Amino acid sequence: MLLFVADAQVGNWLSWEKLSWRVPDEDGTMVKVTSADLLKRTALYKVGYHGSHNATLREKGLELMTSPELAAMIPVDQKMAGQKKWNMPFPPLYRALQEKTAGRILRADQPSSGKRVTQKPNGLYVDYVVSG
Repeated sequence: MLLFVADAQVGNWLSWEKLSWRVPDEDGTMVKVTSADLLKRTALYKVGYHGSHNATLREKGLELMTSPELAAMIPVDQKMAGQKKWNMPFPPLYRALQEKTAGRILRADQPSSGKRVTQKPNGLYVDYVVSG
């Protein structure tokens, strides 16, 4: 699953906690799916609000993302953020992302590396393969 939270902040994450849906499974049986179920299946997380301090919950967000294939994508220019006195990406969040993703972090301001990532020489885009 791909999770793009845009500029969601703490209140948004907390509001998702109680949501659930009834959807058909593979054999057509209706099953309940919760936001925690969706977070558990997240394979690519587009980190909220450039990796700011209040755009990703830890316990009710990142800690629920348990896919062994989890990767994170952060649209950030740390140098520009620093010039504006913004602490982005937020260091504790970045460390937690490094741990949860085993280093599979795609950043807009840095070359990517890894088996499933191809950074094009002109730097305009990144190919990332999500399997499974």
